[in-house]
Amino acid sequence: MNLTLVRMNKGSSIINTLIWISILIASCDIVLAFEVAGLTVRISQLVSMSVMFLFLLRIIKFGNVKILTPYYNLLIVIVFNTICIFNSKTIFNAVGYDLWLIFDCIQVLAFTYFLSKQESVHSIVRKYIMCFNALAVVGFVQFALQFVGINFFVTQYNDLHRSNGFSYEPSFYATYMIMGSIICLYLLERRNYKCMRKSALIISTLLNCGAVVISTSRMGILILLVYIVYRGFMSLRIYIHMRASLIRILFTLMPIMVGIALIFLIIAIEFEVDFVMHYLSGLGIGGTTSHSADARMSGFVDTWKLFLDSPFLGCSLGGIDAGIIEYKARNYTVANNGGASMCISLEALAAYGIFGAFFFFKYMWDLTVGGYLKAKKRPGDKKDREPVYAMLIALFFEFVILQLNQNVLRPPFWVHIALVSTVLQIYLRDSHKYYMNKTEAE
Repeated sequence: MNLTLVRMNKGSSIINTLIWISILIASCDIVLAFEVAGLTVRISQLVSMSVMFLFLLRIIKFGNVKILTPYYNLLIVIVFNTICIFNSKTIFNAVGYDLWLIFDCIQVLAFTYFLSKQESVHSIVRKYIMCFNALAVVGFVQFALQFVGINFFVTQYNDLHRSNGFSYEPSFYATYMIMGSIICLYLLERRNYKCMRKSALIISTLLNCGAVVISTSRMGILILLVYIVYRGFMSLRIYIHMRASLIRILFTLMPIMVGIALIFLIIAIEFEVDFVMHYLSGLGIGGTTSHSADARMSGFVDTWKLFLDSPFLGCSLGGIDAGIIEYKARNYTVANNGGASMCISLEALAAYGIFGAFFFFKYMWDLTVGGYLKAKKRPGDKKDREPVYAMLIALFFEFVILQLNQNVLRPPFWVHIALVSTVLQIYLRDSHKYYMNKTEAE
């Protein structure tokens, strides 16, 4: 037996375990996290740091590492963000966020490097869904315990029972769980059971979608409904051509069900049903207060104004909130971070300037649309491509929901980017081998 090979396999297995531990706890904001100089340090990041250190050792030992072409756009974004530090109102905070951005970008490389050597597309998607399932169970436990008066890490404890997992608040939890929901919904709709058995996929779908619902996050539920209605209309085309399965028929009925639900909602608003009015509070609908909607709109406008003040030289990611707060003639402290800006696209413009933001948007476009087109052109079984599509669609909708939120540096967002990069790299590599072997056989 080759002892060197055994050591390498054992080492790779340990690294793999570290990566999946980091992925599992990536959304943990209120547990497995602590404050350092006003910045939140997560245990998941420390675990990732050990993986990144091993990654750098591998580069030193074996030389260059092959990466997907779009990644170079991220390196340019880092350069712009670093330059823009000097235009920030708070250098200390700007440097901290710049290091955080560099950390996330290296994490993408490290995870892609190690996982692409040890895993298949199917194993990655299966394990990823299981990570979402674990956090969904936490949400259901929180929801159930509130009925008996037990607060299990609940951050918004009131009459309207809400689940937040281990995230800061329900909206962050829903922003995380929406990715797992869309992956499961897509695979279930396509009847793709290569990643997990049908029964396990159905349970996973119910868990993930249910977690979004019990978070009662309006953003999360809205994005989930948009996805379901969209896929419902797509299934309608298949149904018309008489190629419908039971699952696709159910998806086809979804737009009708959503329409009926909206009618009941309008009736409930008209008759001022307590539960509905309480849920709509903050949106300014049906005579309710509009504090939540006003705060978001204010965040949009303030971030846009900050960009317009200096469109070519941004203020870096760490300078956005400080710039907005100073713009409003208020005192800035590190504790203010995360509450002033809104919309990660506007944040990109305000942070990197118009040219730096261009490379950020180009990266996202090349990774999602470009990745989809590359995968679609490759030969092979369509069922092998669908898990890749599921990951790409989930990334697209995650990007959409973050337009209604703030902070592009959310750890789960970058974990998902890393896994999308990984499954793309594996699929493109394996499909190329398939094509070459087929050509040689002919």
